[in-house]
Parts: sequence; C-alpha cells; structure tokens
Amino acid sequence: MARDFNPKNIIVGAATVFVGPSGAENSKVNVTAATDTAQDPTKVVTGPSASWYHMGYTMEGVTLNIEPTYNEVMVDQLLDVARLFKTSQSVTVATSLTEATLENLYVAIGGQTGATGDYQTASSGASYNQIAAADGTTSSPTANESVTVSASVAGNVQNVLHMNGGALGYAPVERSVCFVGAAPTSVAESGGGKAERVYILYRAVSMDAVGVGVRRDDATVFPVNFRVMPSEANEAPDGNAAYGKIVDRLY
Repeated sequence: MARDFNPKNIIVGAATVFVGPSGAENSKVNVTAATDTAQDPTKVVTGPSASWYHMGYTMEGVTLNIEPTYNEVMVDQLLDVARLFKTSQSVTVATSLTEATLENLYVAIGGQTGATGDYQTASSGASYNQIAAADGTTSSPTANESVTVSASVAGNVQNVLHMNGGALGYAPVERSVCFVGAAPTSVAESGGGKAERVYILYRAVSMDAVGVGVRRDDATVFPVNFRVMPSEANEAPDGNAAYGKIVDRLY
C-alpha cells in the first residue's frame, strides 16, 4: 500500500522497565484505569494478578535484539546463493540499571527465587520496586535481625545480597521482562487519544557478565542483558512458540 512519508511514525523517548514472574502474559500488565499509562510505575498493578516490579532509572535506553542465523545454498549455475534458510535465532534485551540497589543487582545476576533466595532484607516494609518477590511471590520477607554482616552490627543490617557460589545442575532463574515506551504519534491520532508501545517477553534469563564499578567520577550502574527464550505456553498465530508480543496500546 503506497503512502507518503510520515514523520509522526518516528519514535523518540525512554522506556520504563519492569520484571515479573516467568510466563506473564501482556494482559497481566494491568493499570489502575483504562486512561492510565503503564509508563508510570505507580499506575501499574503489582498484586497477585500481575506481579510486575519497576526497575527504576536506566541509562542508554533499552534495546531489543532479534538475531537470526541463515545458511546458504550455492548452485553451479549462479554466482550468488540460490536460497537462504534459517538455522537458528536468538533474542536479547539489553539495558543498564542506574539505580544501584541490591534488588536491581539481584535481578542483574539472576538471583535465586523463594524464601531461601540470594537477596534478603531485614526490613518488614517493602518499597514499590521491591524485587525480592519478582519471581512470582508478592510478599516481602519478614524482619530478620539474625541477618548480619558481623556480630558487632547485629540487627542493623538493612539488605543483604549473598554472592552465591551455586552448584552443579542449577537451572537459571527465568523472569518475564516488560518495557513500555512511546508509540508513533500516528497510532495515537488514529485512535483519537494517546498511545504507548508495550514490549513483553515471556521467558528471560540474565546471563551476561555484570560489572559493578565504584568510581569517584561516574555513577555505579548495572548492565543487564536478558537472553529471551520461546515459550510453549504462549503461541504465535501460526502455532509456533512465541518469545513475546509488542502491543501498541491506546489509553
């Protein structure tokens, strides 16, 4: 279909990043009202039906990479390939977390889940971006004054992230990743309101090296790169397993 150049299809702007339990559908990205934007983390429902947790400020944006690998079929009669066929593909999501909380580092290094997880807090109250429960549970750990760094500071420790040595056979921690950014202005105008683009990936594992720098002239950030895997529980329209969805949402 022919059309004119349309500058309203150009997207500019940052995204808001959430993590949640593995396999969460985009329908679980719930907001408190139909006119609310999911880019505002205070409007996103984080109850049992959603369990999304906000990752805070990011740096250098969020990048969704879709990387196919193709093999070639050469024939005698052509100088170039006669056919290409796909042999593999990978999908990743990369960003840098600028809020250097232990909760964010816990996610960046793929911390373990549950009550015996690597991240623990001695506080009975949880902030809205509490990541200790981002693996599917929704209650924050109870106060535990036995979580200490040394006997001399017993009861004064707020948060502890255990640098777990792991064991053979450990399965990687899977999470869902959701980020919400601007949609083309043309989408908003066609719907007669405002629009945003929601990216939802069902199964993501943080598997790259995470460098934690402490420098006098720069902020401490946590680079995170999620490897996304297809989900058999969520199919694409042709019946194949789906990585996720990208939705232009009107609000």
